[in-house]
Amino acid sequence: MPTEASASARAPERVAPALVAAATCGAALALQSRVNGTLAEQLGGLPAATISFGSGLVLLTLMLAVPTLRRSAARVWAAVRSGRLRWWQVLGGMAGALLVAGQTYAVPLVGVTAFLVALVGGQSAGALLVDRLGLGPRPAQRLRRGRVLAAGLAVLGVAVAATAPRGPDGADAAAAGPAVVLPLLLVALVGVLTSVQQGFNGVVTVVGGAPLVTAWVNFLTGTLMLLALGGVMAATQDAPLRAAGSGLPWWVWTGGVIGIGYIAAAAFAVQHLPVLVFALVAVTTQLATGILIDALHPAADDVLGPRVVTGVLLAVLGAVWAALSRRRVASAAATRKGRSPVG
Repeated sequence: MPTEASASARAPERVAPALVAAATCGAALALQSRVNGTLAEQLGGLPAATISFGSGLVLLTLMLAVPTLRRSAARVWAAVRSGRLRWWQVLGGMAGALLVAGQTYAVPLVGVTAFLVALVGGQSAGALLVDRLGLGPRPAQRLRRGRVLAAGLAVLGVAVAATAPRGPDGADAAAAGPAVVLPLLLVALVGVLTSVQQGFNGVVTVVGGAPLVTAWVNFLTGTLMLLALGGVMAATQDAPLRAAGSGLPWWVWTGGVIGIGYIAAAAFAVQHLPVLVFALVAVTTQLATGILIDALHPAADDVLGPRVVTGVLLAVLGAVWAALSRRRVASAAATRKGRSPVG
């Protein structure tokens, strides 16, 4: 595996596209949260998550008709069989399945913005862990003070924005009572796991050479997990599936397509960015898009108040800080010409 210095020196021109991909991932995740949350209100959380993942798997399987993608998939499985790729490194889709299930469970209860604040907290902590342990395609990196402070600033910004007073009576989004605590704690845990997923996906993409194949591996393992969980629930519970309403808008069925774009873009981005930088850049667009979605929702009033604006600015500052810190480290590594890995 290449060192930090050689990777930085080899492809610095890919850092900017990787930052754009990370920003796109944040917007896509916020949009998918609303899409899957709306579908879950009609079908229930697990069926909605299974439809989202299953539809993405069908589309990606059809794409494997392209010879280059088939060869890429063959390289991945050959690497697993030979031990070059550990079997647990292809299970990142299980975290993705938990994320989609978390969307369908938590968003109807707490809203997109509150869902994102819990997810971002977990992602930021998880990203620090992934970078420190070297779970992604890049070498292990020390917990530099700038990285930790940038992560803390971004999380603070999301927290400020997500707890801003909302509604005509000025009710606080975080004051909905203990009923929201468990969903938010579970979402934070899922956030940690999704950062691990991004690290694993980066490794799979290095081996296979195609982000779409990485997405296919994710959707395959995630769909199998959701089907197994659904089978267990069906065998142990006596609750029938809710029938889909006839008035569902067309866009509630697009969660799988959005997920394909998210995983493919993330698999590309984490090859050229530390997982922490990826997470913090995605935080900014997650927050901005989530606020916009909640602002357009009929029940959301006064969502773009001063606290929300302050929170967005803090999150943006944290992401920019992390990106600039990454650029300084990459420049220093290139100057040293590979003398030592840089964290």
